[in-house]
Amino acid sequence: MTVALIAVTIALLVIVTGIAAGIAADSPDESEADVRIVPAGGGTLSSVIDVETAQLGAVHETSATLDEREDVAYATPVLVEAVRIGVDGSSETETVLAMGVVPPAEPTTIEGVSTASLEPGDPHFANGTYDGARTGEVVLTDEAATAINASEGDSLQVGSSMPAATLRRGYTSGGPEYTATAIEDTGANGVSGELPLVMVHLSELQSISGADNDDLADQILVKTGPDASTATVESAAADAYPNATVQTGDDGQLASIRSNDFALATSLVALIVAVVICSLFVATSAALTIDKDRQTIAVFAAIGFSTRSRLAIVAVTTLSLTLAGALVGIVLGTVGVSITNYVATATIAPEPIATLRPAFGLYAVAVALIAGVLALPYPLYLVARTNVVAELGR
Repeated sequence: MTVALIAVTIALLVIVTGIAAGIAADSPDESEADVRIVPAGGGTLSSVIDVETAQLGAVHETSATLDEREDVAYATPVLVEAVRIGVDGSSETETVLAMGVVPPAEPTTIEGVSTASLEPGDPHFANGTYDGARTGEVVLTDEAATAINASEGDSLQVGSSMPAATLRRGYTSGGPEYTATAIEDTGANGVSGELPLVMVHLSELQSISGADNDDLADQILVKTGPDASTATVESAAADAYPNATVQTGDDGQLASIRSNDFALATSLVALIVAVVICSLFVATSAALTIDKDRQTIAVFAAIGFSTRSRLAIVAVTTLSLTLAGALVGIVLGTVGVSITNYVATATIAPEPIATLRPAFGLYAVAVALIAGVLALPYPLYLVARTNVVAELGR
């Protein structure tokens, strides 16, 4: 019973720790932005669930002003809109999230999608006239490319996903021809791990969505220079939009709460639960075993085993069973991780969500032994309290 209970608990610990390690591995090492400017009370993905949510205005001018600062590496507005997209000449189209950005001169990654295959700047904006040359460039995530069966270099049609009666003023139901410049394998990072996502130039998405009337965007991402002060840039952002909300770090990421801190918290909770449950299991099962074997313990005392020797026998037996349970649990946990990844990839995840590392084995054994040591006082107390004369007289 001890081995079985420990094995189940350790197996769950291995699975949860594997998922946490997978989360940490999927988290980007660096945030795509140190400072984010978002409308007061607005959400970073609000445009997906509500058409007329608060947005920032005059974003090209403001981001350009911030970008000119020596302590800013780049500043780019981000507009997220749902659009219909399909391969040119095909009758099959899909609704995807289009992310409009102003690609900086030095390529960066936004929500797991690289801007490297987009022309830097935003030529169609043309100082607010929106009559500049269209690049027609579209970067598709693998989810979006799969949805419309597109390949790199294919001609695409991008247009509004909304009925004509509900379009905002200037919102067009169709659009010019675009070209798939790259297919990004983003894995489970960002929004693309949950929804098909494409990236285009901001002004071109504004023209499709009607956001060009006031040069609107959902937020502005600002990346500080290598030796710059985030507080200084944050102050400049607040001055640019006094009524907006300025966020720092990862507080306002577009997609999810996945981060190394989240993975750490998950693994710590799993560790605490595993130690507590294992300790209770070991203490309970050892106490039941001692209660059943009281006469054997009394015989040991009668033939000359000292109290210390009897306690040592119980301690070694209990820890040995705990170690055996841990080893069985590692095997079960390894199988459990494989099953978890199979189920996840077959249902909702684009890639395995859990990972296994050699250190997990040592970690699981250490957790089990710590739990066994914490559980020892109760069974040892029962052994020390055993009445030898009474037990031999039964």
